[in-house]
Amino acid sequence: MSEPHTPQKASASDVPPEAGGFDAPPEAGRFNVPPEAGRFNRERLSVIFFFAVFAFLIYQLFTLLTPFLSPMLGALMLALVVFPLRERFARKWPASPNAVAGLLTLLIVVTVVVPVLVLVALFVREAALMVPAVSAWLTEHQAQGLEGLPESVRGVWASLDAFFTRVQFDVKAATIDAVKNVGNSAAAIGAALVAGFFGVLFQLLILILALFFFLRDGPRMVKSVIDLVPMAEHNKTLVIQNLDRTLVAMVRGSVITAVAQGSLTGVGLALFGVPFAVLLGTLAVFMSVVPFVGAALVWVPGVIYLLITGEVWPAAALAAWGLFAVGLIDNFLRPIVVGGAAQLPTALLFLGVLGGLQVYGVLGGLISPLVIAGVIAFARIYRESYLDAPGIKAP
Repeated sequence: MSEPHTPQKASASDVPPEAGGFDAPPEAGRFNVPPEAGRFNRERLSVIFFFAVFAFLIYQLFTLLTPFLSPMLGALMLALVVFPLRERFARKWPASPNAVAGLLTLLIVVTVVVPVLVLVALFVREAALMVPAVSAWLTEHQAQGLEGLPESVRGVWASLDAFFTRVQFDVKAATIDAVKNVGNSAAAIGAALVAGFFGVLFQLLILILALFFFLRDGPRMVKSVIDLVPMAEHNKTLVIQNLDRTLVAMVRGSVITAVAQGSLTGVGLALFGVPFAVLLGTLAVFMSVVPFVGAALVWVPGVIYLLITGEVWPAAALAAWGLFAVGLIDNFLRPIVVGGAAQLPTALLFLGVLGGLQVYGVLGGLISPLVIAGVIAFARIYRESYLDAPGIKAP
């Protein structure tokens, strides 16, 4: 008796590919994506979307804050300068951060902001008078020639005049152009202040408010930013140490020594009879951040002016004042303010300050040390974290 025929299931190998069975190999390009790939693409798309939106929002926030960038930067500079005092007050009154920040803000407004406003008003007034006064003075002395000069400086001036004539350099025209540039800049500042009086008051209010919040919440702001940095904790600590040792210390040193040198220059010019001492002293504050020359760009022309007018002893006294009182205050004050912080390379700082003044204007003298110190800090981190790491040989 024969066995009943039982139909057998066709195996995958028995079904030809043309039949289109479930286990048949798919055609090229159809349904050949593994299940994990879809999830991976969705995750990657989600990450790209998140960071694109995040970058867009950061850009929009920066755009919103751009009109207030100058007062906020000024507030940051002031906060960095007085931060050691803030730490001392915070240790005394740890339960009153609002009172500490409010007291320091009021102190800065009274001792810094109000005097600066008065100084700006005097600066603009003297600048308006300086251009015609200098032009008249140069015309008078050019007409008098060597006879109008004191005997002690005739020989020196004759040699200089011969040299300038040989190289075809017009001292009078160059001096008048320089004075006109200063006068026009000061006049433009004055016109902008008068025309935008309420805008200036609003910017000043922003500076005061930003200063208050920087002093009150500064450490918490820094910690919040550091927590967002995708770096190992020891590298974050290294960042903070380097920034505190170089960037912050250099800001304090640059601001405090520049103000001290400019103030001493203005006092010396006023004491020894050089006109427009407020204007020139203010210029000396900004010139003090330029290495090698600094405030000498202001008081040396003052000495020359006194010599030409026959004031030999006041000229000698001003020269001594500039060399010792103004010149040495940097060597005396900067180590006290900066302490053991690493110094910036002089040549790089010189070029950086000049470039900062050209790109950012007055604030460039303060921004450029920040940028240079930041680059040096991160270069040190790179060397210590990567090149000096075990198993990595520096080239």
